[in-house]
Amino acid sequence: MCAHQVFYSRKNFMYPDQQEELHQSWAKEVAYLDALFPDGAAYLIGKTNRDHWHVYLSGPESETVSNSLAGSPVLCPQMSRSSSQSTVHGVMQPSTSSDITVEILMTGLDAERMRLMYLGGASTEEGAAGGAAVERLSGISDIYPNAATDSYLFTPCGFSLNGLQGDGYFTIHVTPEPHCSYASFETNVSGSGVRDLHDPQATKHLVEQVTRVFGPKFVTVTVFKARAAEAPQSVADNAWENGVKDGLAKTADAAPLSFAPVDGYKAMDRVLYEFDHYWLRYAYYIRAD
Repeated sequence: MCAHQVFYSRKNFMYPDQQEELHQSWAKEVAYLDALFPDGAAYLIGKTNRDHWHVYLSGPESETVSNSLAGSPVLCPQMSRSSSQSTVHGVMQPSTSSDITVEILMTGLDAERMRLMYLGGASTEEGAAGGAAVERLSGISDIYPNAATDSYLFTPCGFSLNGLQGDGYFTIHVTPEPHCSYASFETNVSGSGVRDLHDPQATKHLVEQVTRVFGPKFVTVTVFKARAAEAPQSVADNAWENGVKDGLAKTADAAPLSFAPVDGYKAMDRVLYEFDHYWLRYAYYIRAD
């Protein structure tokens, strides 16, 4: 199978010394990836002395490389995307107008809300039954009410969900323990009767809905948008009304519009990156207690 592009990314670890040896430092991960992708590039986005995000992109039109994990060659990998506790995404074809992904990474979760993520909180049943109870009682099920989901409540604690809405997906992973509380949310569900992620107001509402579920103190938000994607006319018209030049608002290569303020949070860091095939907008928030 040929991956058109591959991304690998993750937030900085709370306890890097407790990871497997390969993941104990970003330098080790980059060296490993460079051996697979000779034209790859590594980035650190955000403040080095605060929460930040690591991203690795393989080079375009890469040659066949050896995949030591699968034990077989992989044809034309190009980029690598991942989030939270290290995940990898492969893009199987050139980017299209629907290619936009939002990730919300949260730490310092509200202890009272996290009681639902323990066995005996929302449910005394481990597994899918417990997962369904967490979805319902936490408000997760309200994010995409018509989605098909597969969730799991772990013993003694922890929660994971994979969901499908139309042609899109969303995932949630939660570690609720107070000393290392963490939750990640990722989705590419956009349009088709749900919020359009090209619209910064839609992203704002999504972030607010997700943060209401978990009550985090610290929030990292990233938006990957294909550079070939054209903003919907309604979004372009709204941008024009707010003073953005018509040529920028309506071009197929327009950067994602700046994030709207998130209720209850103060933006501490905002970054815009322009890659060959994608735009990346990054923001870091702290709860306004």
